[in-house]
Amino acid sequence: MPYITLSTDFGTRQGSQAVLHGVIYQIAPEAVITDLTHEIAAQDIREANFVVDSNAFFFPPGTIHVIVVDPGVGTDRRAIAARIGEHYFVAPDNGVLSACLARAAREGWPTEFVDLDKPQYWLPNLTNTFHGRDLFAPVGAHLASGVPLSAMGTPCDDPLTIPLWGAVRREDGRVEGEVIYIDDFGNAICSILPDEIAHLPLPDGVEVELCGAAIEGMVKTFGDSEYGTDTLIALWDSSGYLLVSENNGTGGKVIKPRPGDPVVVRRLN
Repeated sequence: MPYITLSTDFGTRQGSQAVLHGVIYQIAPEAVITDLTHEIAAQDIREANFVVDSNAFFFPPGTIHVIVVDPGVGTDRRAIAARIGEHYFVAPDNGVLSACLARAAREGWPTEFVDLDKPQYWLPNLTNTFHGRDLFAPVGAHLASGVPLSAMGTPCDDPLTIPLWGAVRREDGRVEGEVIYIDDFGNAICSILPDEIAHLPLPDGVEVELCGAAIEGMVKTFGDSEYGTDTLIALWDSSGYLLVSENNGTGGKVIKPRPGDPVVVRRLN
C-alpha cells in the first residue's frame, strides 16, 4: 500500500491542495494520502525545511513526500525527486530538502537524486504557475504506482542546499542560537539541541533569554504545576529542540518572538 504525504504553502481556501489528491488518485488509486501541512508560510522554504524534516521520517519506509513550496515555479529551476534513506521526496530544487539531507549526512543514510526531465510522467499540459498539480503530484503518484525512481529522470548529484538556521555559537558558560519556528500556540522552537548545552548545569542552573525576557531554569513539560498561567518556561520540544512557551497559555502575551530572533542559554551566576 503506497503512502504519500503532501506539504505545501497553498492554504485550503482555494482548493489547490485538494486537486493534488485528485491527480494522484487518477494515477495511483490505491495510494493513501496524508496532508502533512498546507499551512507553510507563503514561499517560506526555511519553514518548510523544519516542518518536513521534523515529521516526514515518522511515516513508514517507502513513503513518498511531495513538497510544493515553490517561489520559482515556471522558471528554469529544476524539479527533482530523491531517495533519502528509506523515503522518497518530490520537490522543486530550491533548497527545500536541505534539512532532510543534513539529517541523512548525520545518520549515514544513502541518497539518490534525479532531475525530473521526463514529461511522460507529468500531466499533458504543464502550466507555468501550478507545477504542484501538473508535475510534482503526478510524479509522486507514478512512484506510488511502482515506477522506479531511476525511470523518472536523469540522475544528478548536486541538489541545491541552503543555509537554514544559524550555527549555534558557544562561549564559556553561554550558548547562543536562534528561533527557527513559531507554532500555532505561539511557542518559539529554537535551534539549540540538548547536546549543545549538556555542559551547563541543567535544568536549574541555567537562564534562557529571548526577546529581553529571562527564564530561570528549565522544566520537563507544559503545565508545570509550579508555574502560573502565561509564565514563560523553557523545555525540550518533541522535535528535540529548545522551546520557549507561555505556560498554560498562548504565546504573544508576554513576548512576541519571530524566526531569526536570538536565544541565549547561559550559566546562572
